[in-house]
Amino acid sequence: MGQREMAITQGKMPLVFGMVALATLLIAVPEAHAACKSPKNICKHLDDCLQRTSDPNNKDADGIRAGVKARNGQIVLAGAEACARDLGRKQQWDKWARGCSELEFVQIAKVQLELGKGYCDRYSQ
Repeated sequence: MGQREMAITQGKMPLVFGMVALATLLIAVPEAHAACKSPKNICKHLDDCLQRTSDPNNKDADGIRAGVKARNGQIVLAGAEACARDLGRKQQWDKWARGCSELEFVQIAKVQLELGKGYCDRYSQ
Protein backbone atom coordinates (compact mmCIF):
# COMPACT_ATOMS: atom_id res chain seq x y z
CA MET A 1 0.00 0.00 0.00
CA GLY A 2 1.37 3.38 -0.91
CA GLN A 3 1.71 6.42 1.34
CA ARG A 4 -1.36 8.00 -0.16
CA GLU A 5 -3.56 4.95 0.54
CA MET A 6 -2.20 4.67 4.10
CA ALA A 7 -2.95 8.34 4.77
CA ILE A 8 -6.53 7.88 3.56
CA THR A 9 -6.98 4.72 5.66
CA GLN A 10 -5.56 6.36 8.79
CA GLY A 11 -7.86 9.34 8.30
CA LYS A 12 -10.89 7.02 8.34
CA MET A 13 -9.95 5.26 11.57
CA PRO A 14 -11.32 7.98 13.88
CA LEU A 15 -14.52 8.04 11.83
CA VAL A 16 -14.98 4.27 12.12
CA PHE A 17 -14.18 4.36 15.84
CA GLY A 18 -16.65 7.23 16.34
CA MET A 19 -19.38 5.31 14.51
CA VAL A 20 -18.79 2.23 16.68
CA ALA A 21 -18.88 4.35 19.85
CA LEU A 22 -22.11 6.05 18.73
CA ALA A 23 -23.75 2.72 17.94
CA THR A 24 -22.79 1.42 21.37
CA LEU A 25 -24.33 4.47 23.04
CA LEU A 26 -27.53 4.17 21.03
CA ILE A 27 -27.88 0.55 22.05
CA ALA A 28 -27.15 1.28 25.73
CA VAL A 29 -29.48 4.29 26.09
CA PRO A 30 -32.78 2.41 25.72
CA GLU A 31 -31.60 -0.08 28.34
CA ALA A 32 -30.98 2.77 30.77
CA HIS A 33 -34.52 4.06 30.25
CA ALA A 34 -36.05 0.59 30.47
CA ALA A 35 -34.88 0.16 34.07
CA CYS A 36 -38.19 1.12 35.72
CA LYS A 37 -39.17 -2.22 37.22
CA SER A 38 -42.56 -1.45 38.79
CA PRO A 39 -44.52 0.97 36.59
CA LYS A 40 -47.78 -0.74 37.55
CA ASN A 41 -47.18 -0.16 41.26
CA ILE A 42 -46.01 3.40 40.61
CA CYS A 43 -49.14 4.08 38.56
CA LYS A 44 -51.44 2.73 41.28
CA HIS A 45 -49.56 4.68 43.95
CA LEU A 46 -49.91 7.89 41.93
CA ASP A 47 -53.63 7.21 41.57
CA ASP A 48 -53.95 6.75 45.34
CA CYS A 49 -52.12 10.04 45.87
CA LEU A 50 -54.24 11.92 43.35
CA GLN A 51 -57.48 10.55 44.84
CA ARG A 52 -56.64 11.78 48.37
CA THR A 53 -58.88 14.83 48.46
CA SER A 54 -60.23 14.56 52.01
CA ASP A 55 -57.30 16.53 53.51
CA PRO A 56 -57.36 20.16 52.34
CA ASN A 57 -53.70 20.56 53.39
CA ASN A 58 -52.62 17.72 51.10
CA LYS A 59 -50.31 19.28 48.54
CA ASP A 60 -48.92 15.99 47.21
CA ALA A 61 -51.47 15.71 44.42
CA ASP A 62 -50.91 19.34 43.45
CA GLY A 63 -47.17 18.65 43.24
CA ILE A 64 -47.70 15.62 41.03
CA ARG A 65 -50.02 17.54 38.71
CA ALA A 66 -47.64 20.51 38.58
CA GLY A 67 -44.75 18.17 37.71
CA VAL A 68 -46.71 16.62 34.86
CA LYS A 69 -47.73 20.04 33.55
CA ALA A 70 -44.11 21.27 33.70
CA ARG A 71 -42.79 17.91 32.42
CA ASN A 72 -40.50 17.86 35.44
CA GLY A 73 -39.84 14.41 36.86
CA GLN A 74 -38.23 15.80 40.00
CA ILE A 75 -41.47 17.56 40.95
CA VAL A 76 -43.53 14.42 40.24
CA LEU A 77 -41.08 12.35 42.27
CA ALA A 78 -41.15 14.81 45.21
CA GLY A 79 -44.96 14.73 45.31
CA ALA A 80 -45.07 10.94 45.08
CA GLU A 81 -42.43 10.53 47.81
CA ALA A 82 -44.26 12.91 50.13
CA CYS A 83 -47.47 10.98 49.52
CA ALA A 84 -45.67 7.69 50.19
CA ARG A 85 -44.52 9.06 53.57
CA ASP A 86 -48.07 10.20 54.38
CA LEU A 87 -49.48 6.77 53.47
CA GLY A 88 -46.75 4.87 55.34
CA ARG A 89 -45.38 3.34 52.11
CA LYS A 90 -41.99 5.01 51.90
CA GLN A 91 -39.97 1.76 51.87
CA GLN A 92 -42.25 0.24 49.22
CA TRP A 93 -42.07 3.43 47.17
CA ASP A 94 -38.27 3.45 47.29
CA LYS A 95 -38.23 -0.12 45.99
CA TRP A 96 -40.72 0.58 43.22
CA ALA A 97 -39.06 3.81 42.10
CA ARG A 98 -35.50 2.45 42.05
CA GLY A 99 -34.03 2.71 38.58
CA CYS A 100 -36.80 4.83 37.08
CA SER A 101 -35.85 7.94 35.16
CA GLU A 102 -37.46 11.31 35.68
CA LEU A 103 -38.98 11.02 32.22
CA GLU A 104 -40.66 7.74 33.21
CA PHE A 105 -42.22 9.36 36.30
CA VAL A 106 -43.68 12.12 34.14
CA GLN A 107 -44.95 9.64 31.52
CA ILE A 108 -46.55 7.29 34.07
CA ALA A 109 -48.17 10.19 35.96
CA LYS A 110 -49.44 11.76 32.74
CA VAL A 111 -51.03 8.52 31.57
CA GLN A 112 -52.59 8.02 35.00
CA LEU A 113 -53.99 11.56 35.03
CA GLU A 114 -55.43 11.26 31.52
CA LEU A 115 -56.65 7.65 31.52
CA GLY A 116 -57.13 6.75 35.18
CA LYS A 117 -56.25 3.80 37.38
CA GLY A 118 -57.74 1.24 35.02
CA TYR A 119 -54.86 1.84 32.66
CA CYS A 120 -52.31 0.87 35.36
CA ASP A 121 -53.10 -2.81 34.85
CA ARG A 122 -51.73 -2.61 31.32
CA TYR A 123 -48.21 -2.11 32.66
CA SER A 124 -46.31 -5.34 32.98
CA GLN A 125 -44.55 -6.21 36.22
